[in-house]
Amino acid sequence: MKRLFLLFSLPVFTSCANVLGVSTVISPSNIDKEGLKNLPEIITPGYALRVGVIPSLSDKKAKIVKGVDNRFSEFSRCMDITDNGELARLYLISVVDGTFKCKYHLGRCNGESDRDNHSIIVTYKAFNREGILPLLKHEWAHLYGFLKPDDSNLENVRRCTEY
Repeated sequence: MKRLFLLFSLPVFTSCANVLGVSTVISPSNIDKEGLKNLPEIITPGYALRVGVIPSLSDKKAKIVKGVDNRFSEFSRCMDITDNGELARLYLISVVDGTFKCKYHLGRCNGESDRDNHSIIVTYKAFNREGILPLLKHEWAHLYGFLKPDDSNLENVRRCTEY
């Protein structure tokens, strides 16, 4: 019986992402999207992108800001973006600390872009993914129109989004 349970539950554990582990992936946290808009903004030095960091990650602000600029540099080079971040600057990047409830992916997300509200929400780290801000390039791919809203052309951007 244990083997049968593991066989059927393993895809759930490995396909979702959260650094805090399986329990958080299965039970994602609620986030206050309106509250995220009120976080103090940090402007990245390289591309002047706007970043908000939740208080529990305040000790990681410098690493996050550097990571945002580095990731945008890699992403824009790979996707041949020449606007120097002009479109991305219109969006507030809110960094949270784990998987959160959303209307996609069975209600569990590590990244979400919202064109109407000019916001991107991403987790700082994700279970089963390398590095920090692992879904940020994926969200930029949506923002820049390279990735369809339903991710149906994900294979076309996988190399540049690392997702």
